[in-house]
Formats: sequence, C-alpha cells, structure tokens
Amino acid sequence: MSNLLNKSEIVKDAAKLLHNQNYYPAVAHGAYYCCYQLLKHIWLYDMKRTQQELDTQCSLCHLGAHEFLINEIGNHIKHSAQKSAISDFRDFNNKILQLKKLRLDADYSDALFDSTKSSKSLSLSNDVVSILIKYIKS
Repeated sequence: MSNLLNKSEIVKDAAKLLHNQNYYPAVAHGAYYCCYQLLKHIWLYDMKRTQQELDTQCSLCHLGAHEFLINEIGNHIKHSAQKSAISDFRDFNNKILQLKKLRLDADYSDALFDSTKSSKSLSLSNDVVSILIKYIKS
C-alpha cells in the first residue's frame, strides 16, 4: 500500500471521528484531503507520472496542484476503458467540486459550518472515494 493510500484512509477516519465529536468545520478538510491523496496516488502510481512532472505542469498551466489533478484525473477517468467511465467522470467532477467548495467554506468563510454541511462533506467524500477506487490498479 502506498503511503498516500494509507494517509487517505487515516484522514477519512479522522473526518468521521471529528463529525461524531461535533467538530464540524474540521470535517470538510479531512473529507476533501482523503480524496486529494487518492488523486495524487493515481497520478503517481497508476498514470506513472512524477512529482516533478506535476510541479512543471502546474507551473506551465498556471494552475494549483489541486485544480490540475482534478482535471487530469477526471480526464484519466473519462478516457479509461471502464464501461462506466463517462458516468463516473461526470459524477466525480460534480462531487469533487462540491466537496472542494465545502472545504473552502469550512476553512476560510466566516459563515457557520454545521452538522448538515459536515454530513454533506462526508457523503460527497465517500462518493468520490468510491469512484476513485475503481481507477486504482491493485
């Protein structure tokens, strides 16, 4: 198991614990980052790319690593041989962007981040993880 897969599992479990302890604003952060770590795993291990390539591409495209990886892994899903690839791509793209927005709201907004938003973060994260796992080679 790669360290990123292991970290993803740990952060996912931590997000659930935080939700159960009513630490709602901290949930979105973990829910999002468990997905981001899977994106990075797919980039490095399944797409056989490097950290240096990621850094270079982000610089050339003038994008942050998060936005770049969301786009690249989305394309990887869309162009895969899986029967559900197009559907998975649409679902992934929609849900990861919703989750990212919740994470940004939880981390930076002056608005209340309550149990409903925390639960939504966990639900979106679970859905995104389920999609990403299908595109990780064992």
